[in-house]
Amino acid sequence: MANRSRKKRRSAWASITEVRRGEVYRIRYWAKGADGQYKRRSKTIRGTRLDAERARSELMLDHSEDAPCPTVGQAWEKWVLPDLERRVDEDDLAPKSLEQYRSAWRRHVEPAWGGVACDSVRPLAVQQWISQMGRSQASSAMQVLSKVMDYAVRYEFCAHNPMRERYLMPSASTIDKHDPGIWDARQLMAEWDSCRGEWFEAAFLLAAFGGMRVGETLGPLAGEVEARRIDGVDVCTVPVLRQMPNRGKEPVTRLKTGQSQRVAVVVGPAASRLAELAAATPADWPLTHDGAGGWQNQTRLGRSWSGAHPFRNLRNSFETWQRYDLRAPRWLTKRLMGHKGEDVADLYYDRPDGSRLAEIVADLYRERPIFG
Repeated sequence: MANRSRKKRRSAWASITEVRRGEVYRIRYWAKGADGQYKRRSKTIRGTRLDAERARSELMLDHSEDAPCPTVGQAWEKWVLPDLERRVDEDDLAPKSLEQYRSAWRRHVEPAWGGVACDSVRPLAVQQWISQMGRSQASSAMQVLSKVMDYAVRYEFCAHNPMRERYLMPSASTIDKHDPGIWDARQLMAEWDSCRGEWFEAAFLLAAFGGMRVGETLGPLAGEVEARRIDGVDVCTVPVLRQMPNRGKEPVTRLKTGQSQRVAVVVGPAASRLAELAAATPADWPLTHDGAGGWQNQTRLGRSWSGAHPFRNLRNSFETWQRYDLRAPRWLTKRLMGHKGEDVADLYYDRPDGSRLAEIVADLYRERPIFG
């Protein structure tokens, strides 16, 4: 009787031997050595039969001159995903971008192409595939598939990336359009009245009157708010050092861009109220907290918000009243919002501290007290 613990499954290039039933497998295969000669090699795999089959497939891709073309799914797992994760580790890619790639892969690319060999991806099939999606979905899905096919070309499994062809994109009417509405100065005050006393009031003040992004409004600690009075004008400065993600219970220090780390300046009645909220909160608690010192995330904020426009539009409103009502110069508004500068001085030399920015904004507000 054959020894069942050593069953073999052979292919033309490699064999799998079951060393310990259901636990340990040995793969024997041929590969070129440093001298260019083929030599017999082996690799032990601990896991299931499926793990061993996957390992053999990877070895074939690495060592066999006549290796079968990988599927789109294999190329994603072997090359694309590890490269994206490496870029996140090296701060070359935002974690949110990685999640967007993963989402597009799971929702659109894998179901249609995961089991298809890379050299079988044809332009006609691609066109039919993208025609079934909205424009924004098609754009993100095509970007992921293009990355996969770039690797297939790089490792000479394909001569050409079919995603480089020109495709007819879905109608622009399929794009989810953002609400473009903003609040003017008077409307902002009315919106503020409607959310006074709410748990997210401080976040509202930091967005509408401080120009912070949604996640940034949830990041400051109460002790980081510095209140002062400059020639009769109430001012608060708040460092932008972290932000809360859509989900999760802890903030992250990675901001949108290098210029996003800055000092936000709030003036007028909003500054007075912000100082009150900060004074009523333990210094080491988030300014916008859960009542027990914990952090609040963007998802909770979105569910609680019921304003006339999306919460993110408060930042647009800030830029508008700063420029057209307060008459702030463009360079100042960009600095307060954390936008990238345009010239050498902005990028490398201009480094005003929070105190200097507070003085400039206070001077402007003294001339035009639009929220007084």
